[in-house]
Amino acid sequence: MPVMLMCPAIMRYILKNRNLLLLFVTSGLFFFNEMLLMPTLPLYLSELGYSHLALGSVLGAFALGVLVMRPVAGLITDRKTRKLSLIIGLVVFIVAPPLYLLSNSFVHLLCVRFFHGTGITFFTTASPTLITDIAPPRHRGEILGHMSIASVFSMALGPMVGVTIFTRFGMPYLLAACSLVGLGGLLMILFIREPHRSPAEQTPITYKEAIFTRIVIVASVVLFIEAQIYGGFFTFLPLLLENVGDQKVGLFFMIASGTMIIGRFSIAHFADIYGRGPMFFYSFLIIIASVVVSAQIDSLTMLIAAALLYGLGSTICLPALTALIADTSDAAVRGRVYSFFYGAFDMGVISAGVSLGFLADLFGLRGMFMIAAGMGFAAALFFMLTIQPQVGHSVRWTLIGK
Repeated sequence: MPVMLMCPAIMRYILKNRNLLLLFVTSGLFFFNEMLLMPTLPLYLSELGYSHLALGSVLGAFALGVLVMRPVAGLITDRKTRKLSLIIGLVVFIVAPPLYLLSNSFVHLLCVRFFHGTGITFFTTASPTLITDIAPPRHRGEILGHMSIASVFSMALGPMVGVTIFTRFGMPYLLAACSLVGLGGLLMILFIREPHRSPAEQTPITYKEAIFTRIVIVASVVLFIEAQIYGGFFTFLPLLLENVGDQKVGLFFMIASGTMIIGRFSIAHFADIYGRGPMFFYSFLIIIASVVVSAQIDSLTMLIAAALLYGLGSTICLPALTALIADTSDAAVRGRVYSFFYGAFDMGVISAGVSLGFLADLFGLRGMFMIAAGMGFAAALFFMLTIQPQVGHSVRWTLIGK
């Protein structure tokens, strides 16, 4: 009881709701599975003698698997059940890890990594769709924010645990741990009772009809730019920090993750109270500010400031945008809409290394971060001017909200 009383009201609601609680735990296990391999697979491939190009190709095959299967995942999520897509994603995450040990060629390894990426596609398409189905509309943004805390915890703890297992026991034990974690998630998901959808909610609607709406297209374009910034942080911040002394990228992400967790417990409900538009817009501006500060990092104080800003901005930014998509999409097509929406994120992350790397070669790392901030600001203006049909209404809706 004391633990329950310490939780925010919506978190207590999640803990008391059977389906949301099971999905929260399953999401944590699923992303923990992914994070165990995130820092260790490159180390393993390097030990096997793969070149940097080959290593990048193998890691890129994972993202390609995520992107290519998005439409299929969306279709199954809508035409069949949300639960089936979740199960497919978890089964892939159980089966894929042992296949790395059986890979005796580069091509085989690429295929395994591509297959592994499809698991992310199915799970991350179905999970927000099912949460949206279950959550009361007036608390949708807050619940989406709180539910994502599970993945933030996993991202904070998974890499450290993965490296520890890899260095102490070796890759076979780490891959076995990945499969066991995936199995735990599968057992959890089997007990979820998916809300009944009437036949009217399952009326066939084409992929084109589902996604070619103003809000979906504008939100997806902006998410693509946000994903470029996200990919830029993960790819180039370690290189930037190498040039400014002993600042550690791990400290940046630890502070950012901690800020995000605290923020989602305390202010996630703002998207429901003040509106999706203002909460996305202002939080995205905070993320842009973090990019500007990152370009100027020359001390521990600047590093902490950049991390705090990035964590604070990320607290509401994506949950508010996700809730906006949920508000304006029909339940019959929500899976396909989310598949397209998150596909924009996939493309942004995949292309960030190439596009921002090209800019870094031309203007240096600090110049690249400033250009990325400019791209983000342009995306924020694009959102403000186009998210609603009339410019004046769009500006008011973005800046003031309800």
